Formats: sequence, C-alpha cells, structure tokens
Amino acid sequence: MNVIDLLKEKSDRLAKNRDELMELVNPQVRGYFNEAINNARNNQWLGWVLDQTKFGAGAEAQNGNQAWPEKMGSDAQQMLQQLSAQMNQVTLVGEWLTVDQERINRFADVTDDHQWIHTDVERAKEHSPFGGTIAHGFLTLALLPKLIGAVNPDTPPYPGAKMVVNLGLNQVRYPYPVKTGSRLRASKKVIHVALVRRGLEVTEEITVEIQGCRRPACVAQTLMLLVF
Repeated sequence: MNVIDLLKEKSDRLAKNRDELMELVNPQVRGYFNEAINNARNNQWLGWVLDQTKFGAGAEAQNGNQAWPEKMGSDAQQMLQQLSAQMNQVTLVGEWLTVDQERINRFADVTDDHQWIHTDVERAKEHSPFGGTIAHGFLTLALLPKLIGAVNPDTPPYPGAKMVVNLGLNQVRYPYPVKTGSRLRASKKVIHVALVRRGLEVTEEITVEIQGCRRPACVAQTLMLLVF
C-alpha cells in the first residue's frame, strides 16, 4: 500500500468512527480535535493527497458518483485505453546523449557535490578503479526527462493532459557507473495505471542504456499524475 492509499484509508476510517470517538472525549479535548481536523483539511497539500481516491477502470466512483472516465471526458478515456493496451511494452527508445566532463562539472556546481571521483580528472585517472571520472548517480537520474523526450513542448508524452505532475520514484538502481564521455539513451514502458480523482496515476519503468556496455546505467520506476 502506498502513502496516498494509506492516508486515504486512515481518513475514511476516522470519518466513519468520528462520532463514536467524540462521545468518548471531554468537551475541551473535543474542541481541540475538531480544530486540528479542520486545519488539516484546509491544508493545500494534505487535502490534495486525501483527494487522490483511486478507482478501478470502469468502476463506480465512491459515494455514488458516476464512473470517473465518463465524468472526466474523452481525452482521459482515450489515454487510459492507450496506456492499458501498451502495458509492459517498450513504447519509446530515446536518442543518444553524451555525458561529458563539462556536464558533470555543471551538475557538481548546482548540487555542491564536488567529490573527486566526479570532478578531479587527474586524480581519478590515477586512483579511481574506473580509470577516470564518473557521472553522479543523481545526474543520470536528473537526465531521465531529457532522455525520454519529456522536455520537448512540441511532442508531449501524454497528449491531452493539461499537465503532468512528478509524484516521485518507487525504485531506483544504478547497476553500472557512467564513465565520462559515455553515451546514454533510455527506453520506457508503462507498468501500472490507476484512475484517481484528478486524472491518471501512471508508473513508468525507465532503463538507461550505456553504449557498448551490457549493464544499464540506471533502472527507475517513476510515478506521475496526468491531470485532465
């Protein structure tokens, strides 16, 4: 169970048993409790999390509302059908990108991570087991949107969505280091789609390939919200 589901379950359980709970506490504590609940509900981020009720495809929404796809329009329905048909299939292989020392140095400047294995070329040649400098793991991770073409406004990865919100990562692994001068490209596939109140929650698995290397540089599961 992920965090959103856990929060939603706790919220529903609290709502069902709230009256019983209120009878067991004294009036002063009851007042504090009601104020805390109201403040939490008025919080922008907590309210947004609790609003992410998930539905199965074609299922009726909770509280007697109409099924989500019919309510939200054709763009969302078409995207759901498309992603469901492509489930666990590689749908994109990106272009090659060279990770040079200049890019690594710029990333080190932004993150203040100037560890010598990344930025000291001469020391890395002499002492690093990799024979030279290597890219930061987080640099490879940060390049994922670029590697899968998600940053090109002319070719959005999910046409019809008003916006795509990054919800985080389920899992990340770096099986092999990216040596300076390596060329990378990424492939992706959708491994899960869930209906939520505001759109579609999509989990992608992205694999970053190193040219000429058997092992990948990175394998990551990304989680996104498509808002329609």
